[in-house]
Amino acid sequence: MEGPYVQVVGALEAYRNSNAPIAFLDRDGVINLGRPGYVNTASQMQLLDEAASSIARLKQAGYAVCVVTNQSAISRGLWGPKRLIELHQALQTQLSEHDPHAVIDLFITCPHRHEDRCSCRKPSPAMLLLGHRLIREEMDLETSWEPVQVPVSFPSVAWWSEKPPAPHVLDAMVGDRRSDMGAGWGYGARLFRVPRTLGLATVIDRIIQEEDEGDAFQP
Repeated sequence: MEGPYVQVVGALEAYRNSNAPIAFLDRDGVINLGRPGYVNTASQMQLLDEAASSIARLKQAGYAVCVVTNQSAISRGLWGPKRLIELHQALQTQLSEHDPHAVIDLFITCPHRHEDRCSCRKPSPAMLLLGHRLIREEMDLETSWEPVQVPVSFPSVAWWSEKPPAPHVLDAMVGDRRSDMGAGWGYGARLFRVPRTLGLATVIDRIIQEEDEGDAFQP
């Protein structure tokens, strides 16, 4: 089974050898308002309050920003991967209109359903591990809104053991669901769970506090 769709839209080379932390953000319920039956069109993309200013604060604090999102509407045939261009361009446009510093570097989207048993759907940490590789290592992907499907393998996660260490001690995962927390835990990130109608703004102060180890979570 093919892996997630990747859209490299930021200058990732700026982070190579920079020791920058990564903020992994779920999309719906963290940056924009989620909807029953998916966010299907650009007109349905509605920013949550202070999402733009919160992302701008992450960037100003030196974070790379990577969106990791499950979007099974693709596997269900409701729309194709090309729709991700429309959706994510609309999201970035709204962010930039609110704050020009609110720039997302990378979108990674799992298109599969839970029953597909893919390697990338959260709570698997595969999309976070891929984001780490794309941002911190050399991978031959051009900067483009065009989604490119990248194969990933099943990560080996000892869910019954201790939380693994993250590649960077400040790497963070922000989400509104238990599956987001599971993915972040499997990667080793600091975990920040948010109310889905309020999103990132509720935890931004905590994320940029280096001594905040994040929320406790038991997978």
